[in-house]
Amino acid sequence: MQDVDWDGLRVFQAVARAGSFAGAGQALGMHETTIARAVRRLERQMGQILWRGPEAGVTPEGAVLCAHVNVMADHAVMAQAAVSGRAAPRGAVRLTAVPWVIEAAVVPSWQRVRPRLPDVTLSLIGAHDSLNLLHGEADIALRLARPEVQGDVVVRKLGDVRFVVAGEGDWIGYVPEMAHLPQARWTSEMEGPIGLRVSDQGAVTTAIAAGLGRGWLPTCLATDPDPGFAARARPLWCLTHPRTRHAPAVRAVCDDVLALVAATLCD
Repeated sequence: MQDVDWDGLRVFQAVARAGSFAGAGQALGMHETTIARAVRRLERQMGQILWRGPEAGVTPEGAVLCAHVNVMADHAVMAQAAVSGRAAPRGAVRLTAVPWVIEAAVVPSWQRVRPRLPDVTLSLIGAHDSLNLLHGEADIALRLARPEVQGDVVVRKLGDVRFVVAGEGDWIGYVPEMAHLPQARWTSEMEGPIGLRVSDQGAVTTAIAAGLGRGWLPTCLATDPDPGFAARARPLWCLTHPRTRHAPAVRAVCDDVLALVAATLCD
C-alpha cells in the first residue's frame, strides 16, 4: 500500500477550489507547473483522472476525492483547535439556491456534515432570483446561470450539472415566463407535443414521477433516463459574500457542504 500523498491532496484541494492551476498556485504560493505536476502525480497514484481543466473542472472521481479531503481538512482544523483550545466553528450561515438544488443536494449534504458542525446554524433560502450578497441577504449563493459579479463577490465554478430525459409520453415544458431557462429551450427543440407546462424544475420532477409526461431532469433525480436523448449540461456556480466568506462557519459550509453538493449534482 502506497503512502498517502498529503501534499498532493492539499494541492488538488486548492486546484478544485480555485478552478485552475494558476489560481491554486497563487493561493499556495507555488509555481503553476509545480501545481500541475503534483496533480498529475496524484492522478497516477490514484489511477484516476481527477482534473480536466478550468472549463470542465474536477471529474466525478475528483469530486469524491475532494469531499473526503475536505472532511480530512476539517478534522485537522478541529484537532488543531482542540489542542490549542480554540472553539469549533460557530454562527449562522445563510445559503440561497433554487428550491430543487436545496432539496436534492444541500439538505442531504447538510445532514451528513451537521454532526461535525454542531454550533453552526444553516439557513436555506429557496429563491429563483439572485439575492444581493453585498447587502447581506445571503453568505453563499448557488446558481445555475453564470452570475453578474457584484463588487467583491467571489465566484467559482463547482462543476457541471448534467441533465437527461426521463419519463414517457408528451413533453413537459415551461410556461412562457420561464422560456429563458435552458431546459425550456431544450424542450422546445424536441419533436412531439407539449402536454403540460410548469414554472420550475421541481414541478417537472413531480410531474414525471406522476406519469404525466417526459422532460429534462438532473441525473441525480432521474431514476430511469431515456438513452435515446443526448445529455445536456448546465454549470453550477458558487458565490460568496466578500466580508463573511472567511468566517469559520461560512468556510466550514463551503468546504464540507458544497463539496458534497458538487459530488451529488455534478457527474
